[in-house]
Amino acid sequence: MDWNGIALNDLVLHSGRLTVRPLQTTDIPTLVDLLADQRVHAYLRLPNPYTRDDAEKFVAGAFRHPGSAEFAVAENATGRMLGCAGIHGLTHGAHSAEIGYWLAATEWGHGYASEATQALTSFGFGNGLARLQIRCDTANVASARVALRCGYSFEAVARRDVRSSYGLADCAVFSRLDSDTGHPVKQAWAAMPELTDGVVTLRPMAGIDWPTVLADQNNAEARRWSLFPDYLTEVQAREIASRAPPAWLVCQLARLVISDAASGAGAGVMTLRAFGPPGVVNVGYGVLPEFRGRRFTARALMLLVDWAFAQPAITRLELGCKDGNVASARAAEAAGFVLEGVYAGRLRNIDGSYSDEIRFGRVRPAAT
Repeated sequence: MDWNGIALNDLVLHSGRLTVRPLQTTDIPTLVDLLADQRVHAYLRLPNPYTRDDAEKFVAGAFRHPGSAEFAVAENATGRMLGCAGIHGLTHGAHSAEIGYWLAATEWGHGYASEATQALTSFGFGNGLARLQIRCDTANVASARVALRCGYSFEAVARRDVRSSYGLADCAVFSRLDSDTGHPVKQAWAAMPELTDGVVTLRPMAGIDWPTVLADQNNAEARRWSLFPDYLTEVQAREIASRAPPAWLVCQLARLVISDAASGAGAGVMTLRAFGPPGVVNVGYGVLPEFRGRRFTARALMLLVDWAFAQPAITRLELGCKDGNVASARAAEAAGFVLEGVYAGRLRNIDGSYSDEIRFGRVRPAAT
């Protein structure tokens, strides 16, 4: 297949460690072996189990679909095939295209996907494209990190726009223009491992956490102090949870889940907002009724404080609650937050009236 006078079925791209080359019939056994690993199929639209017949059809059709080209990604030093990468939308006169990639699970974490993506990006921009994009399931954090490392900026979430192993899923869209610097795009929030004190755990939210999101918003005590009159629906809870992983990388609002360390059950949620002055993060939280009275909120806040103040970019944490929300105020004070004042009539009630907000803060010691 030709595009802009280039025979794509003869195209070979080289980078520091990799060769991006046309697929060959000799790659068929390797494709079958690599795709026998179930980890690879989580976000791919490929037959599973993946048979030799599937591989033969894939190799034979790598350049047959108009505007699409699929390549093998191989290691320069050994010639070993590591996975595949493709570029799609190369129709006559096109100004934009899309890049996709997958690697053998045994090769994850070595930067190969980023290197192959950079090679295809350079090829596209070097031959007249003005825009390239990468799309991935919102749960596919590893793919989103590749996009950011390669200088692609987050644009939007396209709802139910990509097929995955479990059906239609929301899709995160990243793009890069030929005029962009190509420098890596910094993650919005630093990586957070699962934090625990042996009683509670605190970790970034994932799509499977939607029942905790739903229960946190709709229980009677939460409704008592809520700012919003409407109950959360299951659809909304699923959407919030599914978008949390990419939001951690690209948005100023991040969501976490508080869990019972003994059972692993979801016990509550926490939100981080960095919409104010640089270095300042506002914290919100809620704990489910069955876990109240056990200091889960205070424990989760203390875990957060230790993590947050280990990040150079965070110098101050703030939180607030409605006047009268004694449990929330006590949890804040137990976690070392200091009462700083009252904002009159700041927080809306579900009946349309407004309550005063009690404000607390805690400053990283090195910043004082």
